[in-house]
Amino acid sequence: MNKLLLILFLAASLSAALVSCSKLDDFSDFDTISGTAEYAVPLVNTDISLGDLLKNFEENSSLTIDPDGTLRFNYSGDVITQNSSFIFAAIQHTLSQFPIIPITSQRMALPFSSPGGLDLDRIDCKAGTVAYYFANPHPESVTATMTFPDVKRNGQPLRFIVTLPGYSGTGDLPFSTNILFPASVNGYTITSETDSIYIEYEAIRAGGISDTLANVLVSIQNLEFTYAEGYLGNFVHEGGRDTILIDFFDNWIRGDVYFEDPTVTFNIENSFGIPTRSIVNVFNVITVNGEVLPLQSSYVTDGIDFPYPAINEVGQVKSDRFVFNKNNSNIDVILGAGPIAVDYDVNALTNPDNNAGIRGFITDESYYRVRVEVELPLFGRASGFVAQDTIDINFGDLSTVDFAEFKLFTENELPLDIDLQAYFIDDNGAVLDSLLASPQRVVQGAPVNAQGIATTKVTRSTLIPFDAARFERVKTARRVVINAAFSTINNGTVSIKALAQQNIKIKLGAKLGMNR
Repeated sequence: MNKLLLILFLAASLSAALVSCSKLDDFSDFDTISGTAEYAVPLVNTDISLGDLLKNFEENSSLTIDPDGTLRFNYSGDVITQNSSFIFAAIQHTLSQFPIIPITSQRMALPFSSPGGLDLDRIDCKAGTVAYYFANPHPESVTATMTFPDVKRNGQPLRFIVTLPGYSGTGDLPFSTNILFPASVNGYTITSETDSIYIEYEAIRAGGISDTLANVLVSIQNLEFTYAEGYLGNFVHEGGRDTILIDFFDNWIRGDVYFEDPTVTFNIENSFGIPTRSIVNVFNVITVNGEVLPLQSSYVTDGIDFPYPAINEVGQVKSDRFVFNKNNSNIDVILGAGPIAVDYDVNALTNPDNNAGIRGFITDESYYRVRVEVELPLFGRASGFVAQDTIDINFGDLSTVDFAEFKLFTENELPLDIDLQAYFIDDNGAVLDSLLASPQRVVQGAPVNAQGIATTKVTRSTLIPFDAARFERVKTARRVVINAAFSTINNGTVSIKALAQQNIKIKLGAKLGMNR
């Protein structure tokens, strides 16, 4: 709220006035109002809308304006960002457990278990290799054929055919292998009507007799996929814990602010063809008073279902928004209590209902993302909200000035009362004097209609005299500590709307005098 303090609470105006007085040796440009060396000095004359005032004033937020002019602060952060690598990595992990697979029968299922209960109908490969090894124990030559009937490209299965010479009876068995130049499976599709992927081999001896071989081995390495289809398992995906900082209350000292209709929105994008549901582990709002308030909603307990493309919508991204509001949660209570941070930990669960009858898909470009957005509309009420800021000042060459009187004029379209006090501090941190005898209302709130919208503007004038003794006392000040207390009209009992087009006009002048 620094900029809001400096301008809306007149801190900038006052500091500009004090600092601008640092070059007053020559009074020729000022109006003489008295024969005893008194000069009228115009210091500030500004007319600014609330929308212009608040533009880009928060580093980690954005400001939006509703069609009716209501201002909203938006704070956002990523909750979950996942791509398809986690499922493909799970498949690859199972394959890596069997670097070399002995083939012990002429037809056998490869010993791959589906991770997380995956039941895949189809996988498209973009990388990976297959190597074989045959050894012939027979005295006749043998023609060996190895076939992967479930792995096809252009309708043809992956197949290897080799001829091995007969075994002489001594030394090593004749063998054949492509281990140095394994075959690529790029462009092959793996499909199966069962839960297994099969491998077949046959060995035909020179006389036409079908037989077996001494050793048949296969190695499948470094598979990568572009597409997978089927039941893609029940996985929990860690979203990670994060915090959204809300710096609206950075300068808060005390008092209450209540936002009338705050929201938290989950913005969801998903190109996975898989049912997915959120798991909210933690969602707490931390308040200016140090309270930790949990979000309560049936949608926290039961989760939020993500939209997802159907199996005939491969490549499409489905989007949706889920809004926690005061009708489906306690968000108005926890965000209406002066939030300074939102602490969250949200995971995602695929196939949450374990329905294997739902056949889904993923591609190597699939992803899902959930972005959390906190919205605080400037619609609510405040009571005794006090914010504080400190600014540096330097009176410079004011040795020729003996006394001063500041006149502040405000014309306000905001339904907001502002009381101001400031303290002059020297280099040692001692308080030299205060700006006012006591906190004083310098801005009067405008009256509102039943919708909380101001109906007219209100003016107010304030005189701030500094006699010779007080002025001499504050000349050594190096800082001004400003306390600004604001309340919505009727002492914070009425909720009001702050609109972008509402203006506040500030005029500040000084009458400077010399006794010599």
